[in-house]
Amino acid sequence: MEELRQIFLDSTSGGFWRFIGYWILIAVVLGIPTKLIMFLYNRTLRFFNLMKNGYPPKHIDADGDFKKKEKNETNT
Repeated sequence: MEELRQIFLDSTSGGFWRFIGYWILIAVVLGIPTKLIMFLYNRTLRFFNLMKNGYPPKHIDADGDFKKKEKNETNT
């Protein structure tokens, strides 16, 4: 454990730009897989939602605009 601590201290004590470089490296290494997993999860949920409810939803027409409510007013 002490060796890992020493490696960490040696690598981050190189100044501001080395510190920023490690932050970018960590962001790339953790960020890309996380974004991929979230994208796949989102698309899977969207697929099942469209299979269940269909497209377009009842309140939207085919090109994505909200449908206008028709008023049935009768003057009596």
